[in-house]
Parts: sequence; structure tokens; C-alpha cells
Amino acid sequence: MNNSHHTIVIGAGHAGLAAGYYLKQHNVDYMIVDTNQRVGDQWRNRFAGLTLFTPNALNCLPRYQAPRSQGRYQTKDEFADYLEQYSIHHQLPMLLGQEVKQITRLRNGQYCIELPHQPLIANHIILATGAFKDIAIPQFSSEFTGVQLTINQLARCELINQRVLVVGDGASGRQVATTLSENNIVALAQGKKRNLIPESILGISSFRWLKWLGILRLPKTWAVAKWLKQRDPFPDTQINDKALRLCGIELMPKLTAFDPEAIFANDEKRSFDAIVWATGYRNKAIPIIDEKNDSDSLNDNIWPLGQAWQFNRASGLIYGAQFDAKIIVDKILKR
Repeated sequence: MNNSHHTIVIGAGHAGLAAGYYLKQHNVDYMIVDTNQRVGDQWRNRFAGLTLFTPNALNCLPRYQAPRSQGRYQTKDEFADYLEQYSIHHQLPMLLGQEVKQITRLRNGQYCIELPHQPLIANHIILATGAFKDIAIPQFSSEFTGVQLTINQLARCELINQRVLVVGDGASGRQVATTLSENNIVALAQGKKRNLIPESILGISSFRWLKWLGILRLPKTWAVAKWLKQRDPFPDTQINDKALRLCGIELMPKLTAFDPEAIFANDEKRSFDAIVWATGYRNKAIPIIDEKNDSDSLNDNIWPLGQAWQFNRASGLIYGAQFDAKIIVDKILKR
């Protein structure tokens, strides 16, 4: 196997695959590296019941058909299969089952990507490891003596007839609470006020309206984009507070501590058998070192991709991958 490439793409999610497509169109020598054994496994390994909240028409990758689904929104497994089919259709070069341990900037300016077996050398690196990967768990979680799971671990652990507290009431936390309420007694710890928007307006998806109005791709420095980022709304796919209560879910204030019972912002104490963390994300950075100790030029040719609000609201959506990936690839070619 050739271990030297012009560009290495780290991450075979939707952003990394879109970057691979554009690199291939320009006949760039590149390789996509991913820690999973199959393309799409990062979605297959998420919790049962997870669905996308954007319509299929907004989840297309460049030069490929729109995703299809049995329901209104794609399930995690349907989208995982879509990603895998995309990589096969475009014959994107892949190196799977390889976790990147470290990146070293060599004295000649190239980068060495440390893998478990053979390292790779590249002039450029696209970091497409995803913006929603590692769950951020508060430090006081160590005081809880029961079962603790992140929402990504639920796929490998079944909870039945348990008193479960889901912490975090974003879209994922609300979906998890709804799914778990079918077989458990569930409470949902809520934090800041959430801004839910109607799932559709005049029978048309709210995200389609945002796309047609150009709001999704407004530069993030614009006032409207800043307002949208501050409110951080997501569509109400039957996960509003009233719908949650109808599922038997008890809505609680913010979780503040354990003693070892759960303590909430109103000082109420409750006992639970299990805690499920849906508390946002904190991506673990891949260690990057420089043989020359030149921190000013360390990341000159390392390009992040797929980060929330990298360029605009679309950057954190599947819809934005085709645009952001093209921007990054064009920058690499100019460089």
C-alpha cells in the first residue's frame, strides 16, 4: 500500500465523503481514513430510535441521489447505509478500522499520520472527524453509583423496568427519553430554555423554508445568522414538552449534583437506577506535534471540516457538507 498521499481525509462521515468526492474530481491522490470497520458505523452504533430531523431532500451528498426512508425522516441505519452506498458508488479510496493516534508535522513540512500498523504521509490533512462525537459529561457524574450511559452507548445496553434519568433536553435527549419511556420510568433533566420550531409550515418542512429563503447559508457574521445561532432552534418532531408528558416522562429542572441521589436546581432529590447523558459534545482533539517546534505553522495545512457553524448554519447539517467540502478542497488546491 502506498503510504504517501497529497491529502489524507480523517473521518468517513458525510463531510469526509463529500471531501473525497471533490478531491477525486480534481484527480488528487488522497485516502480517507476512519476508525470504524464499515462506512456508516458511526451512525449504526447510535441509540435505537434515532432519526434525522432534516428532510431527505436536504441530506444529499454531491452527485448522488436523495436518501430514501420508510418513514418521514431517515433512521440512523438508513442514513448509515446511504453513506456506505455513496462511498461504493463513487469508489472512494478507504482505509477503515484505523484509529489515528497522533499527527506529527515533519521537518520538511509534510505530516505523518500515526496509525496502529503503518503510518501515512501527507501534504494536507482534512479533519472530518465530526462535530457530534464525544459526549461531554460533567465531573460530578462520579458521585452517582448506578448505571451511567451516554446516548451513544445505548445501542449496546438495553434498559428495561428501570428508573432512568435522561440529562440534556436537546433533540437527541428528547428522542432518547421518548424511546426509553416505552419500557421504563423516565425523567428528563432540562437546562436552558429550548426553542422548538414547527416541524412544517403550510405542509412544507421548516428546513426547506430556511433553505429556500437562503437563511441556512448566510455567513455566520451576519446579524440574522448570529440570532439563529444564539437561539439554536430545532424542529418539533413530536418532542415538545406536552408530547413528552403524554409519554409519561417527568420533566425536571437542571441536574446540579449527586449525593448520591440526583440533586436538581430546585433542591429536590430523587433516586434513579440509571443515568443517560445527552449533555452535548466535546470533541477529543487528535494530538498534533511539530518536529521543529514551530507552533505558528503547525496547522498550516490541516483543514477542519464539518464543524457546527464553521461557515454558516448549514455547516452543522448534512446539507452543508457539499458546500463546505468544496470550499476546503478549493483552498487546498490553491495552496
